[in-house]
Amino acid sequence: MASHGNERLPLCFGGENLSWVPVRDSSSRLAEPLRRDQKFWKEHHNERSSDQEVQKQMRQINLGKKKCKHINTIIHDQQDKIRDICTNPNSKNVLCKNGWDNCFQGPNTYSVTVCLEKPNSQPGKCLYDCTKVEPAKVTVACENGKPVHLDDAIVHVVM
Repeated sequence: MASHGNERLPLCFGGENLSWVPVRDSSSRLAEPLRRDQKFWKEHHNERSSDQEVQKQMRQINLGKKKCKHINTIIHDQQDKIRDICTNPNSKNVLCKNGWDNCFQGPNTYSVTVCLEKPNSQPGKCLYDCTKVEPAKVTVACENGKPVHLDDAIVHVVM
């Protein structure tokens, strides 16, 4: 894909656009786009689960976007335990919501926080009602042994 001067053309990967992050490096050029696995960690992982930390993460997710993300789920656990969903032989291979076959439901449960956009939310001032839920089964899409998309988080009642 050709780039002319400072113009940036949309970059596609696996049928989905990568996200351009409006961050400048020391040379004042736009930073490279986040890879799908980096975007997954930015949007869906935070070992801290305080409301303040989750709200801060939601602000960062929406920074520079033209619309607020309507719903987002954040998994509260160590990265290696979440990454394990893609490589654990006990993970269940399930059909993704988009029809692809690269989704896996991990054998373990996690603590998650689900954030829903409030009706009075607007770009630049995105507001959320967030609820911590546990235990939840998590399904992720995997590429090269790494999670790249949170496909589902199902709350299970454990007795």
